[in-house]
Amino acid sequence: MVEDRILLVGQSTQLLNSLKNAFPQLTVFTLADMQQTFDFILSQDVEIILLVVTDNFIEAITLVSKIRSLPDYSNTPILIFDKSPFAIPDNLKLAFQSGANDYFSDATQENELFARIELQIKNARRLAELSEHNRNLSQTLGIMDKLVLFIDRADNSFVIFDRHGEMEWVNEGFKRLYGYQIDEFKRKFGRTIFDASKNSEIVKKVNQCVETKKSVNYIAECQIRSGEFKWIQTTLTPIIDADGVVERFIAIETDITKLKETEEALNQKNEYMLALTNHLKSANTLLEEQQKEINVQNKQIESERKKSDDLLLNILPFEVARQLKSKGEARPRSYKLASVLFLDFVSFSDITRELSPKDLIHVLDSYFKAFDDIVEKHFIEKIKTIGDAYMCVGGLPLSNKSNPFNSVLAAFEMLNYVKSKMDETRTPNGLEWKCKTGISTGELIAGVVGKKKYIYDVWGNTVNIAARMQEQGQDGRINVSEYTYHYIKNYFECSSRGMVATKRGYNLKMYYVDRIKPNYSADADGFFPNDEFLKMINSL
Repeated sequence: MVEDRILLVGQSTQLLNSLKNAFPQLTVFTLADMQQTFDFILSQDVEIILLVVTDNFIEAITLVSKIRSLPDYSNTPILIFDKSPFAIPDNLKLAFQSGANDYFSDATQENELFARIELQIKNARRLAELSEHNRNLSQTLGIMDKLVLFIDRADNSFVIFDRHGEMEWVNEGFKRLYGYQIDEFKRKFGRTIFDASKNSEIVKKVNQCVETKKSVNYIAECQIRSGEFKWIQTTLTPIIDADGVVERFIAIETDITKLKETEEALNQKNEYMLALTNHLKSANTLLEEQQKEINVQNKQIESERKKSDDLLLNILPFEVARQLKSKGEARPRSYKLASVLFLDFVSFSDITRELSPKDLIHVLDSYFKAFDDIVEKHFIEKIKTIGDAYMCVGGLPLSNKSNPFNSVLAAFEMLNYVKSKMDETRTPNGLEWKCKTGISTGELIAGVVGKKKYIYDVWGNTVNIAARMQEQGQDGRINVSEYTYHYIKNYFECSSRGMVATKRGYNLKMYYVDRIKPNYSADADGFFPNDEFLKMINSL
């Protein structure tokens, strides 16, 4: 058996394997993308093309029409296997109008599918053989006379007509196909193929044949004498005279009705879907418009939701915000070890009298923004600002044991930042922005209370002591309680400040943190930790 080359376009591994098993003599080329098909067949000859359609049926029939415009592929069998989710009977009609030789749906049985593919292979060979005969016959009418007997015995219908479409001669196959003698056919349907044919593109096909001087292929439905409708595949071949002018045409017609019986049966079983399809088209258009509107609304909702989430995260710690969103509440939580840091600007009242409200807020905002960046770097949670005071806490909402060290390091960095901006922020009368800090470490409670205008806050004696440390502090110094001193004394050089009375009526020791001890410092002033210090903090 002569080896045939088939091009399988589309993603169907099961069909590919079944083809190879059913037709071992076939050489199967595969393409995943229909857009590659046109370029492929320009460089590689194939005898049959099988398109597997999974979604875009219009793309498939457009490709068929484009292939049919190629002279070398005007007769090549093209089969469409429609696996699209909305395969409808209209697809069958569109397939044949575009120039496809056969059409299968998902409902087609595999044995029937392969039988019809095999029939197309045989028809392709037969048409190739007949086309070869036609090319030989087209040289002179004398050669045609010698082949009349052969043509009369052929199963196919042969029709010869001139450039004006006047039918001059038909073979016996014509009568067997249509049930009419030629004269009887002309009286009933007209003398020319343009009158008799129901193919609206017959004039276009004839003109294409004249221009290219090559055969063209088309399929049309016709009614024979018995009243039965048949699908006819026609190969139109030009007869060229010695001067290279097309003077006549040979139309070779093949009855392919049996190939359509399965689709016709399917069409009858699913007639009710035609009305449903029209309804679905309208509904689908409406749904598409609604979907577009929904998509716009969803984008707006998503944008607003993101703004809301970002605002919530800007107000509350991540863990607290997550609990509020998932549970609708975030209960206050106790912490065994946390460090509260207060920072307050000195002589702020005097500064407010020298600066306009706008300038005052501008400077204060620039400092607080810098403090936000610093505390975030040291894993400290900003709690709030109260006038010119800045409050933050280390060791929450996620507990850690490094918060006493983190808080002191953050305080050093905040004081250094204020000092570095002193020349820029000095008032017209020379008042400088200076600050003092206080830190205390111990137990506290943190969380959100109430149900409106959520504020994350902290409570406990540790908070009160930290505020007391800040009150008793000095410009540019870090004042810590003895509780904080207990944790940091091995890594920082501290100066004892004596005792201070608390609001509860007992005395508490205070210490200034002067610097990081030299063996743990990365700079001469002792404000920045070295790698060994950082390694210790990270290990806690």
